[in-house]
Amino acid sequence: MVPSLTYRRNDSICVYKGRSSARLTATSAQRPAQLTRGQLAQCIRQINSNAMGDHIPRVPSPEEVVFIRKETESQIKGIKSLEDAKELGEPRSLILTIEESLVLARAHYSAYFPRIFRINDLPTEILTNIFRLIVWPVPNPSTGILWRLWLTWTCRRWRQVALGDCTLWNAIWFRDRPPFKRSWAFLERAGTSTLDLRISSEDTTPISLAEMDHLLNRLLTCLSQIRILIYIGSSWEHIALLLDKLRAADVPLAIERLEIHRLGRIDYGTYGYIQPTALFNGKGTPRLHYLSLSGVHIDWNTSILQNLSTIDIRKLPLELSPTITRFREILISCPALRKLCLDGAGPQIDLYDLPPFQIVMTKLKILCISDFSAQYARHVFSHFTAPNLVDLTFINMTGEDYSPLYEILVNRFPEIRLLTMYAVDLPVRSKALVQWLISMPQLTYLRIANLPSTFFELFVLDPRTLLMPHEKHPLPEVILAPKLAVIESHPSVIRSLPWFAVQRRMLGVPLNKVYITQTKDHDMTNQEFQKTCVELMKSTSLHFMFNGTRTPEEDAILSEGYR
Repeated sequence: MVPSLTYRRNDSICVYKGRSSARLTATSAQRPAQLTRGQLAQCIRQINSNAMGDHIPRVPSPEEVVFIRKETESQIKGIKSLEDAKELGEPRSLILTIEESLVLARAHYSAYFPRIFRINDLPTEILTNIFRLIVWPVPNPSTGILWRLWLTWTCRRWRQVALGDCTLWNAIWFRDRPPFKRSWAFLERAGTSTLDLRISSEDTTPISLAEMDHLLNRLLTCLSQIRILIYIGSSWEHIALLLDKLRAADVPLAIERLEIHRLGRIDYGTYGYIQPTALFNGKGTPRLHYLSLSGVHIDWNTSILQNLSTIDIRKLPLELSPTITRFREILISCPALRKLCLDGAGPQIDLYDLPPFQIVMTKLKILCISDFSAQYARHVFSHFTAPNLVDLTFINMTGEDYSPLYEILVNRFPEIRLLTMYAVDLPVRSKALVQWLISMPQLTYLRIANLPSTFFELFVLDPRTLLMPHEKHPLPEVILAPKLAVIESHPSVIRSLPWFAVQRRMLGVPLNKVYITQTKDHDMTNQEFQKTCVELMKSTSLHFMFNGTRTPEEDAILSEGYR
């Protein structure tokens, strides 16, 4: 017998019954202990196991179809009842239990409903679109490879449809071992469609120089199809070979995105690759709009870099970076630049030369600054401004007083909605820091890690008392970042969040959500950590996310900012 759902209106909570052994009930007098994340995951695994374990793929009998359809209708009604209960404004303790039941109910529905859905009767073009919706938005490249293979392994019909759609195979990651049989098979299936290529030569999947040369020579035959090219490796020899192949290409390039990442130490002195290479031999590439170079330098003066939407430069010593004059030329040549990332890399500057004028970058929406000294960052910011910036990131800004930097940032970015602060030294109750935060009234989303607890005090105190501590200030109190609704935090910072959530609620500006990133370096099963999570859930909605993924709120901010 399949599990079932019922709903008891007098208790304002659901009863979930099934072989998963999860039973959630509640009365006004007593409520069961909530399931941990591990227990909830185990229940879902059990539901899926029960659904698949006793089922042999076959055409169901008419009686089975009727039974499953009735059961499905009952499940839909149960889910709707739970959703209605959630909207009634029940006490938070009951809402959490309702949410648990909703998760289990939806998992059960998802596991059993496909048994009677005649997916193979759909027209080929609709089934093709369904496959695309599955494959294209994959969370990571390795998962994308596996999902595409699963489509071809399921049945003859799916294999025929999948192999007939070249767009399902044009994203190719060369991470299988040479001679790359799987990757070449994907390339053949991609036909004449545009190609998104990723090549990895890391310690786990090393590629010899000869194998790399053979790989690139074969890819050169379809160079005009390549839309995205991403290379990740630690060997200068491999990168020099790649740059040389791109320099010597004689066919028109359709490349739109180029990323070259050199892993390991920032070490140039022991190699013979100091002499820079002009990107694409100094030829223009009209479609190129995304350029990311990490630990890799080029001939900045002869490379044509214009009309880019993203510039991402990382791990470059100053002597191999573009001059400030050339850097300004690049910015001026990219009027539609939307994202600028300078991570341990930036222009060569003369701290005593003043810029002739500030470059106004009206389209710039995302700015990331990392590993800058206060003086260097201050000088870089003096060369441009971005009045419509919505996403600002500071990382590894430590070891000195950054108050001079905050001073020049006051009123510089009034439209900031998302602020990221990782490992940033924050002077205690610095007036410059407070004034800068005041000048970002649209701040909605805060992403933090490795910050002192004093940082949170700034958002619960009247900023006037910090700027003018010896004066009396009329009511009502001024609230710093009144629109702040979402916090995304590293687990190490969570100890300060319960107090902060309570204080913001008392001020009348409660947090809507707190996201905690799951990282390998932090034990999420730690008893103290879980106790803190429970305390935090009393004041706000707590969610967990994988490191590197984006939340719906972040997507909404960025999509709105790009309009």
